[in-house]
Amino acid sequence: MRLGLVVNNNGAPAVEAVRRMPALAEQAGYDSIWVTDHVVGVRSFQPVYGATWMEPMTALTWMAAATSRIRIGLGVLVVPYRDPVLTAKMIATLDQLSGGRVDLGIGTGWSRSEYNALGRGDIFAERGAITDESIELMLRCWQGGEFGFEGKYFRFRSLQFDPVPVQPLRVPLWIGSRTGQGAPMRRVAKYADVWHPSGLSPEEIRESGDAVDEVAGRAIPRTVRMSHPPAKSTDELIDLLGQYREAGCIEAAIDFGGLDADLAQDGALERTCDAACALAERRKEIG
Repeated sequence: MRLGLVVNNNGAPAVEAVRRMPALAEQAGYDSIWVTDHVVGVRSFQPVYGATWMEPMTALTWMAAATSRIRIGLGVLVVPYRDPVLTAKMIATLDQLSGGRVDLGIGTGWSRSEYNALGRGDIFAERGAITDESIELMLRCWQGGEFGFEGKYFRFRSLQFDPVPVQPLRVPLWIGSRTGQGAPMRRVAKYADVWHPSGLSPEEIRESGDAVDEVAGRAIPRTVRMSHPPAKSTDELIDLLGQYREAGCIEAAIDFGGLDADLAQDGALERTCDAACALAERRKEIG
């Protein structure tokens, strides 16, 4: 089972976390590092997130330059309130500069307040459909060359897109969804290279993963993003990761950082780094 480490690009020590944690994760033997996507702080995020956010794609560019092997992931990018051509260009550029190490998580977002703050409140109700069309447009961009596009939300006669990602065909799409039904899971079934839900139990992973595989007519690799406060024992985490492995997960992205308020405490970043290293030292026990 592969291990990913969530780099806390939110909260009081976000700048230091982005500076320090990527090299630490690579040295400790983690397979991937991840940042979270929000742009501004809004009241609807509380108490899960506070107001401090480092822009994720800028942070990933720094992290790519600070490492050489580890994969770099964005889990998950809120696609609808961004222009898909510009997003495709930024991701392709990052994939080129990193030597083909990018994994792109995709989601629709859930906070109407954040959409309003970014001047995109008018599209909130249609964000699912906009996400699907954005994925189609981004995938076409990554094929390169000159093309036109005619959709409901995006249309143009001709553009030229280059450079394309280093990775063959496309940057892998890690699509997040928490349920086994409806439009979100149909999106996973159609587009996902990897299913990447957040906060589901091992049993929920198994049940929803089986459901989406049936819809897709193929086996989609399963992963999970999970929170594990540093105060909890490494033994407990290893046992839980074993359960996720048995549920079919090929990777877990672990957030040791806790809530924004926790990250504001003295020594919070050090405790996060210590917990990450403690797990890395015992990863063979996971299987």
